[in-house]
Amino acid sequence: MRKLLLLALLTALPSAYAQTAMTVDWEWKKSHRCEDVSPALSVSGIPEGTKILSVQMNDLDYQNKDHGGGTVVLSGSTSVEIPEGALKNNYLGPCPRNYASFGHNYQITVRALGADGNELGKAVKTREFSAATAK
Repeated sequence: MRKLLLLALLTALPSAYAQTAMTVDWEWKKSHRCEDVSPALSVSGIPEGTKILSVQMNDLDYQNKDHGGGTVVLSGSTSVEIPEGALKNNYLGPCPRNYASFGHNYQITVRALGADGNELGKAVKTREFSAATAK
């Protein structure tokens, strides 16, 4: 009975309370290998009030190695395409030694920050970079 009541309450909430989860997506290119050119990123579901997107990349297969990232200033968008090469703050592209065989898994985290610097949302995605997965 409690489950039914909870379900009824959740479905009755106004849609203003429903928020789309923030997501990030990209495709690796062979030209990203060991270069300081970041991939083009598609970010959607950006929370209202976001002023800055902070982007960070880590190599999950090499001691969570920090590959840097950067920031992008926003002007009220709920989705944005960050162009290839836009991350200039100490970014290093994927550079696995075993590129020809298995490659490594890289995680990109995008944080939506308000004017006060508080985190309003976060998107995290992991994608393998290898000769087989890069275009």
